[in-house]
Amino acid sequence: MEELMSRAVDYGLSLGAKYVEVRWQLDQGRWAGYRNGQFEFSGSAKASGFAVRAVAGGGLGFAATPKAAAEDLLTAVERAVKLAKAAGAMRRRPVELSEERLAVVRYELPPIEIDLEGYLAELDAKADKRVSVRRFVGGVWTTEKWVVTSDGANAYSKVPRVFVFGLLIGHEPSKGSLQRDVSAGGTSAKSLEGFDEFVAEESRKVVELLDKARAAPPGRYDLVFSPEMAGIFVHESVGHPFELDRIFGREGAEAGESYVKPQNLAVEVGSGFVNVVDDPTIPGTYGFYLVDEEGVPARPKWLVRGGKAAEFITNRQYAAIVGVHSNAGARASAFDREPIPRMSNTYLVPGDWKPEEIIRDTKRGIYVASYTEWNIDDVRQAGRYGFFEAYMIENGELKEPVRGFLEVDTKELWSNVDAVGKDFKLYVGTCGKGNPPQGVPVTMGGPTFRSRNLLVLP
Repeated sequence: MEELMSRAVDYGLSLGAKYVEVRWQLDQGRWAGYRNGQFEFSGSAKASGFAVRAVAGGGLGFAATPKAAAEDLLTAVERAVKLAKAAGAMRRRPVELSEERLAVVRYELPPIEIDLEGYLAELDAKADKRVSVRRFVGGVWTTEKWVVTSDGANAYSKVPRVFVFGLLIGHEPSKGSLQRDVSAGGTSAKSLEGFDEFVAEESRKVVELLDKARAAPPGRYDLVFSPEMAGIFVHESVGHPFELDRIFGREGAEAGESYVKPQNLAVEVGSGFVNVVDDPTIPGTYGFYLVDEEGVPARPKWLVRGGKAAEFITNRQYAAIVGVHSNAGARASAFDREPIPRMSNTYLVPGDWKPEEIIRDTKRGIYVASYTEWNIDDVRQAGRYGFFEAYMIENGELKEPVRGFLEVDTKELWSNVDAVGKDFKLYVGTCGKGNPPQGVPVTMGGPTFRSRNLLVLP
């Protein structure tokens, strides 16, 4: 394999490319589903092939092949170089890549052993049977990648992952419906520990909140948010708009744009209490990796430091545009997808408050523990987040459960932060981006925190 990939790299250079990157990727695993106490489906899948990128004639070209024969890989190299030259002829500015110290490394994690169908049945058995719809879907798979580049990268990895998603819907004709999504995952079976009890608790809340929660009186409140809320906020209002390709318009017709503009990268996001990090190197996490798809060693990225933009999620192409080094943000979901800047494990950095202290310090507010739905505009500025579990706060004490929606723009949300907890938790998800679309494993989270004077509507 290594000899074949090196040969392909050399062939691309002989065709006039300045840079050639060859990635072999194999994804294989199995999936199963369980619904309302009944087995629903199971299956397995396997996909493998080579991806080639080349910089030639001022452009960047990408090609892929599912075939493993040498002639097929070399044909893909030819196509990538031709596409690069064709693209270069239409560009005002030639494509450059940042110069990096690239990885020569091999790492792999132990396989995950789990009775998937049996585990899903256990989750259903734990769930409150008063919930109208209980659906659990899980998957266990392994991703192998090998990246070889013309400027020295040679990185092999083998990472297993497990992911479980639960959909819980309560329905009462006189009261309507309430939905709760729950999920867990990581690079070992240990990441599922305690999830069954969490499912039991959340399914019970579906029934109780549907019955007891009342609409919050509209108005402005001091809101205390849980680590789960911190996660969706940082992912949607910081992580995505801080992808450097998005800032330069590459996602404009697909996943949207950004409130950060190329001519103004020094954006003030929030108060000095706000610090946001994206770190793929956290062991066991769903978004874990040590080397990206361009062979750059991974490290924590301090996206926001003291409320101000500190760096952006980037690959080598966009790093070169702004004159920085890549921070290993290039990820691809499959062999036939190009590597683009993506999040991994994104979180709000903990502060020095105890969560209960934040609540006790809040005179009139709402504690938001979890959400049902969310929406955010194309530039990641104006957002709307629906409450699943939330409680009124009166003179520092939690009171009755309420329903409602937070309507807030990104700058207001983060600028009004005045207390950040020392607790910390991550939640798993699948992040979508690109065309063709790519879903990559991520986590998001942080501590409990408070933001003052935000608008809540029923």
